[in-house]
Amino acid sequence: MERTLMDRRTFVQVTASGAAAAALASQLGCLKHFEKGKGGTEARELVVPTTCEVCPNKCSVLAVVDDGVIHKLNPNPESPRSRGMLCARGNAAVKQVYDPDRLKQPLIRAGARGEGKWRPVSWEEAWDYTAKKLSEIKSKYGPQGTVWSSTEGFQEVFFKNCGLAFGSPNIVRHPTLCLASVNLAYSATFGTVPAFDLVNADYVIMSGANRFEAIIIPDTMDLIGSVMLKKAKLVYLDPRFTVTASKADTWFPIRPGTDMAFILGMLNVIVGQGIYDKDFVAGYTTGFDKLQEHVQKYTPDWAEKETGIPAKEIIRVAHEFAAAAPRACYYSGRRSSWYQNDFQMRRAQAILNAVVGNWDREGGMVPNASIPMGEYLFMPWDDPTASRVDEIDKTFPLAAKGDGAYLKLRENVLSGQPYPVKGWMVYKQDPMNALPEQAKTLKMIDQMDFVAVIDFQMSDTAWYADVILPESHYLERTDPMEMMPGIWPAIVYRQQVVKPVYNTKPNLEIIQGLAKRLQISDYFDYTIDDWVKAQAKDIPVQNAFDYLQKHGVVVTPGFPKYGKTLKGDYRFITKSGKVELSSDRLQESGYDPLPVYKPPTEPQAGQFRMILGRRAYYTHANNTNNPWLHEFDPQNHLWVNPEPAQRMGIRTGDLLEVSSRAGTVRIKAHVTDEIRPDCVFMLHGFGKHSRWQKLAYDNGACDAQVLETSWDQVSGNAAFHETFVTIRKV
Repeated sequence: MERTLMDRRTFVQVTASGAAAAALASQLGCLKHFEKGKGGTEARELVVPTTCEVCPNKCSVLAVVDDGVIHKLNPNPESPRSRGMLCARGNAAVKQVYDPDRLKQPLIRAGARGEGKWRPVSWEEAWDYTAKKLSEIKSKYGPQGTVWSSTEGFQEVFFKNCGLAFGSPNIVRHPTLCLASVNLAYSATFGTVPAFDLVNADYVIMSGANRFEAIIIPDTMDLIGSVMLKKAKLVYLDPRFTVTASKADTWFPIRPGTDMAFILGMLNVIVGQGIYDKDFVAGYTTGFDKLQEHVQKYTPDWAEKETGIPAKEIIRVAHEFAAAAPRACYYSGRRSSWYQNDFQMRRAQAILNAVVGNWDREGGMVPNASIPMGEYLFMPWDDPTASRVDEIDKTFPLAAKGDGAYLKLRENVLSGQPYPVKGWMVYKQDPMNALPEQAKTLKMIDQMDFVAVIDFQMSDTAWYADVILPESHYLERTDPMEMMPGIWPAIVYRQQVVKPVYNTKPNLEIIQGLAKRLQISDYFDYTIDDWVKAQAKDIPVQNAFDYLQKHGVVVTPGFPKYGKTLKGDYRFITKSGKVELSSDRLQESGYDPLPVYKPPTEPQAGQFRMILGRRAYYTHANNTNNPWLHEFDPQNHLWVNPEPAQRMGIRTGDLLEVSSRAGTVRIKAHVTDEIRPDCVFMLHGFGKHSRWQKLAYDNGACDAQVLETSWDQVSGNAAFHETFVTIRKV
C-alpha cells in the first residue's frame, strides 16, 4: 500500500504524460504478467483492463497491480472514446481506494442526524435494520411512501429494480439535474439525441459548454483535435472568460439568459437571406414555412439589444456558419438547465443545426450508433400501482417518466401532496450538494422516518442518514457491461482489479441482502457473472466475454458511418416522421411549437446573477476531498468583476458574505476581469458538512446553500442560473 502514496509533484508529472502512459500501456499489454526482481525474490505484476467511474465519461483504464495493490492507472489505447487519455480525476481514483477517510463498514446512526455519531455494525444487522424500517413505512404508507434516488452507474440498474420490485413508483434519477432539457429538445426535433462530430468540424459554436475545462470524453479530445490542431473556427458565448474562451477565435461575453436571442438572430439571417440548405430542408424537414415567418421579427439589431453582441457580429457568424456547413455545428452542451426557457433555447440550437443541413454528415451531427449486446432476462415484477409523487404526467407530460423531476418531487414531498413520503433510499448520489436550496433538502431529510445511503464515501447526504451501506470502490468490484453509443460506439467492461480493502460490498450484493429481507429476492436470483455472460452472448466478437476480460473494450469495424438517415424512405422517430422545425407535438401538449424568446429577469440594484461552472479536477461534489486533486484548487472563491469590486472596496482574498433568498455563505473574493460585472461565480463542491471529508469540510462555500429552486418549464430540469445574490465585505 505504501507504493500508492505519491506526492503531488509526482502525481502531476504522471497525469500530465498521457501519451507516455498510453505507450506504456501498449508495452505492458492487457492482463499480462511479468516478473520483477525485488530483494532476491520474484513478484508478479498484473495489468487489468477496466472502466473508470470517477465521472460519467467511462474511459477505459489499465490498472497496474503489484502484489495485490494498485500501483498506477493508465489509459487503455484500445478505446475509441477515451482517445488514449486518462485525466487527473481518473488517475486519482487510486487515492480513493486507499483513502483512510472512505467508508469501511456498515454504520447505523447513534446520535441525532448530522451529529456524526455512528455505530459500526455487521452487514446482517444493517440489512435487518434497513428492511425493518422500509417494511414499517410500506405497512403505514404503502410502497409509494418511499423515494429511490440515484445517479448513473453500471450497477444503478439493480438499485432501480429494487425500488420498483418493492412497489415504489418514485424512482428519481440524475437527468433532471443534468441533461434532461438537452435530450428532450433534440429528441423533439430529430427523434433522437445525436452526437457531434467535433473532430471533423470546421466551425463550432458553443454556449457555455466549457469543454476545455469541464471534460466530456470524447468531445473534449475531439475539440482539441479540431480547434488546436486542425484550426477549426470556434465561437464561444459565456459570461465568464473560461479556458475554452481562451482557445476560441471569438469570445462573446453574452448577457446571461439571452443565448436564444443570439440563435434566433442567426436564424433570421440564414433563413431570411436564403443561405440555408434548401435540399435538406425540402427533403427532410417539416414546418419550415412557419419557421420562416416566426424568425422575421428576430433581427440582428433586435438580438444586439438583448445579448450585447453587435449585430454585425451576429451577421458575420451566421454567414460563416452557413458557409462552413455541413461541417459546422452549434454544440448542444451537456449540463443542467441554466434558465426556465432552457428547453426552448436548446430547441433553437437544434433548429439552427437542421436548417444548415449538418444532420448525419461528417463534421456535423450524427445519430448515435451502437453495437449489439445481450440481456439477462430476470423475473419481472408487477408495475407500481400508485402514481408518481412528482406528478410528472401532469406537470411535465413530455419528460422522461423513468427519470422523474427531482425538484418538483422535493416540493411535493415537503408539502405531503399528493401523498406522504417517509423513506428515502439514496445510491451513489449526494442530493445535499446536487440540488439547489440545500435548506429544503435538509428539511426533506428531517421529515423522513428513515434515510439510507449506499456510497463509498461519507457524503453530506450520508452524514445525515440513518444507515450507511458502504459500496466497494469501482476498482474493487465487477460491474455489468455497458454499451457506449456514439459516432464510434464501444462496449466497455468494468472488472474487479483488487480485492476490497475494507468490509464493503458491490451494489448488487447489497441489494440482494436487502431484497432477501424484503421478500423480493426472486427478482435478484443471479450473480454478476450470470449478468455479464448473458450480455456477452450477442456481442459480434468471438468469445466476447473472454475478449472483454483481456481487453476491457469491444470495438467493431465500420465506424464512423454517415448518411444512413439521408434516404428518401427513412422515417425519423417524430410524429411527422421528419425533422420537426415546428412541432405539433409540443403544441398539443400546451407548449410553443417554435422557440419564443422571453427576456431574462434583470438583477435589481446591488444584485448579481450567480452562474456555475466546472473545473477539470472535480466531478460535481465528488472529488474535492481527494488529496491528490485538492491541491489543485484547495478552496473555492467568488469571482467578482473589478468594476463592482472597486465600488464596494473588495480586493482579492477579502472575506465576503453572499446572500440570496435561499441562504447565506461566506467565501473569499477573487477579483478578475474574466467575468461580467453583473455576474459572480463560485466553484461547486466545497463547504461540506461531512466531517469525514476533512479537506472539504467547512472549507470555502457551498453553492447549493444560496441557489434558489427553479426549473425549466418543459423538461423539469433544474435551472441553476436563475438566482440573484447580494455580496458584502465582512
